[in-house]
Amino acid sequence: MEKRTRGQVKNGMITAALLMFLGFCIMLYCEWRGNLPDTLYVCRKMLWVMPVFFILTAMAHGSAGKGLSGREYAVRMFCGARTSGGRKVYMDYARVFAAVMVILTHACSMQADADAPVWKTNLLLLCAGIGLVCNPLYVMISGSLLLSSEKEESLGTFYFRRFVKIVIPMVVYYVIFLCISGQISLIPPRNLKEGALQILAGASGIVPHYWLIYILISLYVTAPFIRVMVRNLKDSSIKVLFFLILAEEAVTAYLPLAGVQTGFAMNLAGWEGVFILGYIVTERRTKWMERLVLIFGAVSAVMIAVAAVIDYSFMAYISNTAPVMVLFAAAVLILLSKFERVLRGKLPSVVQALSKYSYSIILVHWYGLFVVTWGKIGVQPLRFGCIGGIVLTVLTAVIVCFVLGFAADHTVVLVVQKAVEGIGGLIRRLGGRKSGLSGSSDHQGQVE
Repeated sequence: MEKRTRGQVKNGMITAALLMFLGFCIMLYCEWRGNLPDTLYVCRKMLWVMPVFFILTAMAHGSAGKGLSGREYAVRMFCGARTSGGRKVYMDYARVFAAVMVILTHACSMQADADAPVWKTNLLLLCAGIGLVCNPLYVMISGSLLLSSEKEESLGTFYFRRFVKIVIPMVVYYVIFLCISGQISLIPPRNLKEGALQILAGASGIVPHYWLIYILISLYVTAPFIRVMVRNLKDSSIKVLFFLILAEEAVTAYLPLAGVQTGFAMNLAGWEGVFILGYIVTERRTKWMERLVLIFGAVSAVMIAVAAVIDYSFMAYISNTAPVMVLFAAAVLILLSKFERVLRGKLPSVVQALSKYSYSIILVHWYGLFVVTWGKIGVQPLRFGCIGGIVLTVLTAVIVCFVLGFAADHTVVLVVQKAVEGIGGLIRRLGGRKSGLSGSSDHQGQVE
């Protein structure tokens, strides 16, 4: 036992040292001022706290790697736990595809109004339009996984796990970007109240893409109750629900175009409906429903591409929760699920790693794309022949965001997560003791 503990501590310290070195290199590169002394001066605050971070990171990794060899833990850090027989492998590909689409649409839309030949502008608009499928696709993936889950867990356990896995990383990244932008300071503390209020208020100029994260978190709050509802619906009711969601989305998106206003509350026309559709098309679809989605999904993809090129302002009517974009996203999920047998057992380590860090890639991609890929490296869509520029920009940004996400996740994010898990465990133990004392008292009362 003592030997195992020493090995655990040693692995934690080695991992922390490597991560600190990686973080140091990233910090120097991102904050480079032309010479080392000036750069170190700018980074002095982070250098002061690195010894403390080293200790906390070593402790966190020592706890996370308990019972694993150094090699096993390294593999788990990059690729996650070994895939089980019941894992939906195609969902890993869906996550990676969605992450790539996020970077594609933002990279292309930011240069679509640049002074360039018409064919290049049209190509950028087309890619930006198609890339918007990422939004409903992310919501559908979450709906499919959460609403189909058969894992038995209490509401408290469900919310605590999602708080640790989803909310904490988002808040930590938000705080990092607030610090980078100079809006708050942790050393010394400055504007912390304003920063907390800004995080509560939602997405802002430094993280405009976080609006979707807030929507996902909101959906997670109601997910346990929606899961009970949809899993107990008969197949006939699921069919009606499928068409009802699409109908409400169509009414909300297109009826105003005809000058018709309605006072009815279309509750399923929002992201809640997309969330449920993710479950329906992956878990409860019928053959005719599958054919319908694939046909209209293909038509929708063409409509999105044409609308984006003709007039990009049309995207307001065919993006996000509009049925055109929703059907396109649903078709992508169904197509990937059709290749489940091919993909199972052949999951490349690269896809598995990108899938594991897809959430982190989304959280950090605005900085990774525009500050590092564009600003530092100098790779942009309109360079290198446009087609090559788009491909190279997306590829470079994915790699950059993966590195940034990996470094942040295994240092500050992991430390905060382990601290919260420790507090949660302490509360549960104290609660267990209290309930045990209460139970003993009740039992004695009954005996008496």
